Amino acid sequence: MKTLKESIKFTLEKKTHQISKLKNSHFIEPIEELEAYLKDIEDDSFIGENYKYISIWNHWNFINDFISKNILNYNYLAKSTYYSLESNNYDFFIGELVQTYHSAISFTKSIKHLGQMLYLGQKENAIKYGNFLLKMLYGKQYNGWIVFPTHPWFMLALFCKWQNITLDYEKLNYPDNMGVYHNALDNWNTIDTQLLSNNIDSLSKFHITQSDEDELGNANDENGDGYDLEFTSADYFIFPVEILMWLAIRRDLGLPEYKPSSANKLMQLEINQLPSATIPMYKDALIQKCKNKLMQENSDITFKL
Repeated sequence: MKTLKESIKFTLEKKTHQISKLKNSHFIEPIEELEAYLKDIEDDSFIGENYKYISIWNHWNFINDFISKNILNYNYLAKSTYYSLESNNYDFFIGELVQTYHSAISFTKSIKHLGQMLYLGQKENAIKYGNFLLKMLYGKQYNGWIVFPTHPWFMLALFCKWQNITLDYEKLNYPDNMGVYHNALDNWNTIDTQLLSNNIDSLSKFHITQSDEDELGNANDENGDGYDLEFTSADYFIFPVEILMWLAIRRDLGLPEYKPSSANKLMQLEINQLPSATIPMYKDALIQKCKNKLMQENSDITFKL
């Protein structure tokens, strides 16, 4: 998108369509299939996928409520984050049971769920999930992952700096060039508020211009390969979770607060202000029943989360 105004317009249109047309496939049917599994009508094949659909449905509602009604319903985001966590938790569980099984929510999306946990103030759970994702990154689920897009590597690097974790670069496909994120990482814990503001302004402009749902990007980009766009889901066009994760980490460390400049309309949006209170981790009794049944059926395997 060229401007924030275009991002807002596109996001509103996309969420309106999704909310009005896809409730059955992304909420009703997944719930019914999980209940059917508990009754031995369905097998466990699509449990993780059902969690993922419910997660997506809740994220759509979180963004839609804000952009169409100016309502910040953090409960939707907490639910979305929880179901994504449990989807990866399930996939890792099955992966330990079946050697050839390596499915997972993509790392590009999963690291955003980690960012959402920090945005919501769920520090201890975020630390556990971040370490869990590192295990998947080094393991068969992500297998060192891919170089592009770059922002997930930025988010991972922030998590590791915060937790004093040293990455094993020989096992990773870490980018040679972090581009716009280089300065932010070099100054991730700066006490210079002007430097912080300048970096976030740069990241914000980058986020807006790199947001487009054309998965192949712009065929006329400077490299001519059409694969240069960082953000290809309208779930995040107006919700720059990579920046918010950085601000949440800085808040945890007691570093100087960031205040958006008058020119940074993206970070002035209410959705991009860190919640003043912790939003607790959501829990769903249905998911716990499914986990209990899976553990009973596979008593030699345990869930990692």
